Amino acid sequence: MDDSPYRMSISLNVLNHLGLNLYSNTPSVLAEVIANAWDADASTVDVEFDIRRKTIRITDDGEGMTLEDINGKYLYVGYQRRGDGRSHTKKGRRPMGRKGIGKLSLFSIANRFTVQSRASGKKMEGFVMDAAEIRAMIQSEDPSEVNRYVPTRVGADTGIAEHGTIIEISDLRKERLTQASISGLRKRIARRFGVALLGGDDDFRVRIDGIEVTFGDRDYFHKARFLFQYGDYDYSSLCTNLDETPGGERRAFKHPSHFGLDGVASEDGEYQIGGWIAMARRSNDLDGGGDDNLNKITIVVRSKVAQEDILQEYRLGGMFTKYIFGEIHADFLDEDGREDIATSSRQRISEEDPRYLAVKKFIEFELKKIWTKTNELKERTGLEQAILSNPHIREWYDGLTPASLKPFARKIFGAIDKAGVDDAYKQGFYADGVLAFETLKLRNAVEELQHIDCSDEAGLRRFLGYLKDIDRIEAARYSEIVHTRLDVIDRLREQVDENALEKVLQTYLFDHLWLLDPAWERATEYSDMEKRIQEDVDAVMERNIKEVVGGQETGKNIRPDICIRYRRVTSAHLIIELKRASRRLRKTEIEEQVKRYIGAVRSRLEQMNESRGAAVQAVCIVGRLPVGWDDPDDRRADEESLRALSIRIITYEELIRNAHRAYQKFMEVSVPTSEIRELVERIRDFRIS
Repeated sequence: MDDSPYRMSISLNVLNHLGLNLYSNTPSVLAEVIANAWDADASTVDVEFDIRRKTIRITDDGEGMTLEDINGKYLYVGYQRRGDGRSHTKKGRRPMGRKGIGKLSLFSIANRFTVQSRASGKKMEGFVMDAAEIRAMIQSEDPSEVNRYVPTRVGADTGIAEHGTIIEISDLRKERLTQASISGLRKRIARRFGVALLGGDDDFRVRIDGIEVTFGDRDYFHKARFLFQYGDYDYSSLCTNLDETPGGERRAFKHPSHFGLDGVASEDGEYQIGGWIAMARRSNDLDGGGDDNLNKITIVVRSKVAQEDILQEYRLGGMFTKYIFGEIHADFLDEDGREDIATSSRQRISEEDPRYLAVKKFIEFELKKIWTKTNELKERTGLEQAILSNPHIREWYDGLTPASLKPFARKIFGAIDKAGVDDAYKQGFYADGVLAFETLKLRNAVEELQHIDCSDEAGLRRFLGYLKDIDRIEAARYSEIVHTRLDVIDRLREQVDENALEKVLQTYLFDHLWLLDPAWERATEYSDMEKRIQEDVDAVMERNIKEVVGGQETGKNIRPDICIRYRRVTSAHLIIELKRASRRLRKTEIEEQVKRYIGAVRSRLEQMNESRGAAVQAVCIVGRLPVGWDDPDDRRADEESLRALSIRIITYEELIRNAHRAYQKFMEVSVPTSEIRELVERIRDFRIS
């Protein structure tokens, strides 16, 4: 071998890949330093931020390093702690580090850091690592010095009494240190370690600016609605807002944690996981972006994050995955004596390893089970929440007959729950749900009427009972329609700006003719007729345009209007014309133009043999009253002459006012009271104190 002409060498440029660009965020880097302190059997790790100096200082009371340790382990890129035969530390801890490159992650966030360390009974050692110096060496690399970097030695620091290590990070590359950012770092660091480090081990504490980091600093367990757990540790005590059964039992569930290579749960499976998967109450509870995005399932190995998110590997469809967050502990992914499964990025796991594929399959199976279970829970809890929040719903549900209808009612309230409706609007949705259910009952009642034998008294009573139900439900439906329309009118009344109202009416009025008259409903069977007659109306409008000379009116015609539409309703052929709100016209100008449209419609109706029956009417809606109508007598006379021609002129304001008055009257005269209507209104108006 000594005679071989070949030589392998390692360039310092490797540091660009293994350190200088290893991580993308500060919490990940600090987690590496804390993990090294754990491996060094530290009891306390203090992370201190100096906003003025823009530095981060990490102090631990671990076993520290001698000069030999620094050169042979810390500065030896690729040193494997577990390769020296030690599977546990002196305190019996299972080391987190393996590749020997985590310390280089400091260059991901800073250009410079200082390391000072003292082993028990030894003198203090200290040196500075400078990214600028390393890059300069890379640029002017001497082949003879291809694998050497000599850090600058520094003097002793009095911050270490007997043993331990201090790392001061300075010349930060990205992070802006503020009190807000430091608070955020506490939360993110807490999310990068398992319970074994943050409160689970009595001999290990992490403090940030003197305050201990706890598992609760993760600040997301309160977002869990349903909790599915694996392993022995009970996370439900941390989840303050879990749904409860009417009996007060919290909805947290233990799932099997053993599985085989195929990912199928099995008591004697060779792999075991711990951790939890939770369902949030609303999908936006998990929004945050970047490191604050909670909509993920993190893989934790040896109490440290090994993969940021495995949830993104699945394509389950729908909105289901938007509610999920969790943390799976899989220590079998990093067993001593087996191949290292972590990628060089240190933030992912090798996706081709059979162990990873097994846990991936297991989680997929679990997600499908959770999906099914969650749907069942939401259906059940949807009804429970509705009943508990509103006594009128309980009254209605308890009175449902026959009892076989109750499962269908549960589905309706479950659907409301699945929709994630905000609590402020739930009572309105509950009212709609009750009405929708009663409408379904109505359909069932109509079908039942066909099979009832009225030849005896019992059958006759049953028949009359169904008819009564139909009347009650119909009355409630009318009430809902009218209430909804009054709400729409009220919204339109709030559009005080004429131009805004003009645009709203232009897009809304022609398909909602009830604004003009409660008796006018749209009829779909006339769509072909409307299309053909609308073409004639458009042709008249085109002729009007051609008569406009040089942008000036000829005296015979006005400028084309905003919108002209033909509509057919049961009682009339309608021409609806919207004038620009800013224009003020004479009655004669409007009359002359509208008569042309009426003539075009009548001509087409005669050709179609549709001229008998319903009359042709025209409604012209203006922003300002015609010239001269300020005088009541003149207006009255003009309106009478227009009425003879089946033409009506109203302003936008009058349209809204008249519609509101008409529907209030319609409510009084045409909408009878009923038990269902009153119940729906009580549900809708109920306010939780």
